[in-house]
Amino acid sequence: MHNSKVWWIVGILVLVAILGGVWFMSQGSTAATEEETITPVATTTSEVSGASQVRVQTSTGTVAAVVANVSNGETFASYLASTGVGATLTGKGPYTVFVSTDGAFSRLAPGTISSMTAAQKKRMVQYHVVAGKLLDVDAINNGQIQALSRDTLNFNVDGNKVYVNSGYVLQAYKASNGMVYVINAVLLPPTSAFDN
Repeated sequence: MHNSKVWWIVGILVLVAILGGVWFMSQGSTAATEEETITPVATTTSEVSGASQVRVQTSTGTVAAVVANVSNGETFASYLASTGVGATLTGKGPYTVFVSTDGAFSRLAPGTISSMTAAQKKRMVQYHVVAGKLLDVDAINNGQIQALSRDTLNFNVDGNKVYVNSGYVLQAYKASNGMVYVINAVLLPPTSAFDN
């Protein structure tokens, strides 16, 4: 009788070990599958960078898909979607999109965005987009380009930083239909543009 209790306990322990191993293996294979299906987009955790420190990363997604997956760019991605501008970025392109970080939005004066009308918010988002051009911001030194909002963006390389208006580039991604640059400032169209 004593022997049967020992075998019973050993049997339970073996069963628990087998079930635990099966569970552990299934968790590992699920994680591996998820990693294989996610479009690789690097995270932006720091707002300290510069032209010589920004490495272009490649994604198979469209610029809209890359913008939606940029870490620390959720605020801009939400405006891109809610204003309808994102829907225009799925075509052949090329497009160049400047994604302002969440930190950049948090540094705006209180009420800057909330006081905008829907049309002004759309224009603000369009000011972050250049249609028909695949821009290499490193190659534009002291230049100007017209944004989708029809306002002018100013580019400048100062030391090792590439500036777009007052913000500088932190990250760069080459998408299937353009470029995405993460910047540390919100691009606000000239005030007169809001009066139109």
